[in-house]
Amino acid sequence: MRTLLVLLFVLLAPAALAEELRIGFLRLDEDPRYDEDFVYARIALRPQGDTLTGIRMAISDMKIVTDARDIQVVLDEGRTTSAALVDQAARMADAGARYLVLDLPANQVDQLATALAGRPVTLVNTTAPGDWLRRKCHANLLHTAASDRMISDALVQHMVKQKWRSVLVLHGKSERDIARAASFTEAAERFRLRVVATRAFDLSTNPALREENNVALITGGTRDYDAVFIADEIGEYARYVPYQTASPRPVVGATGLVALEWHWALERYGAPQVNSRFESLAQDGRRMGWQDWSAWIAARAILTANAKSRDRSAAGIDAFLRSDRLRLDGSKGASMSFRAWNNQLRMPILLATHNAIIAVAPLEGFLHQTNVLDSMGQDEAEFACE
Repeated sequence: MRTLLVLLFVLLAPAALAEELRIGFLRLDEDPRYDEDFVYARIALRPQGDTLTGIRMAISDMKIVTDARDIQVVLDEGRTTSAALVDQAARMADAGARYLVLDLPANQVDQLATALAGRPVTLVNTTAPGDWLRRKCHANLLHTAASDRMISDALVQHMVKQKWRSVLVLHGKSERDIARAASFTEAAERFRLRVVATRAFDLSTNPALREENNVALITGGTRDYDAVFIADEIGEYARYVPYQTASPRPVVGATGLVALEWHWALERYGAPQVNSRFESLAQDGRRMGWQDWSAWIAARAILTANAKSRDRSAAGIDAFLRSDRLRLDGSKGASMSFRAWNNQLRMPILLATHNAIIAVAPLEGFLHQTNVLDSMGQDEAEFACE
């Protein structure tokens, strides 16, 4: 009997001594960015699917490492309304969640970061790219979604390399489209591209607005240009722009050549294996989108820091997560870490068409004094908190 008790103690001891790591995941019941009403005629204008799959995949990928450290990962997932969001996040924190991975619009991310500022919890923004959110400088908020400026810089690097020196900028009338266009204009100025004109398009068929809703008219009547940049968050107008411009010019931005964190067509750096694992885990067998990759890499960053930090205190692990000692593999050919000045994950950006990778930025020849990945996005010298 005594031998049996000793054996049971030995078998149960590792589980009893295991360090629990609780990660919360929050998204909205009705996120306007994933509104299925925008999907019609079998044309997906908005990303569909649950980014929770990416987090589960990261936990599975890292299981050998976390098991070796005796870390028991607990995933606390929540789907809530905007009104109940702060309460839901507080409940997760009260239950012991040290990290909250967020698939939320920027305003809700900002709201949560403000509300939870006094709690020992780190938030990770995975799908809100707005530059203004980075300039809020929330100490408790990290970003794995690329910023608008990073996306714009990647596109501009390609345009410089192709010697497309002048560009026509088109944008919608929504706040997001205006912000994207402003970010691109900043990037163009940084690399000395000439914006020949900036024009707002209109989605209506109102004859009085033909110069805004007719592609040939909105892209004509100006000085010549080498390319068209279009900011269109929904994508409804952008899909009609290629092949209808007044002059035969390439289109970049929301259609044509796009810049994004991830694309299923990447065939190097272990990306095919990542895509295959994701498709196997996804209930609908769908391909991994940039939002899925961003959630996946957020969870990988958290698990990597907790597994590899020698200082086992919460403060020590958080310091490791935010330091250059974090060498994060995102299957894009470069070691990634968070920028100290705006908590943004530095990363390669993919330049892709609908079914091919054209290039991976930063492109050859675009250098930086400390880290070449910092050639995209606001650098420390030009960044300022609001």
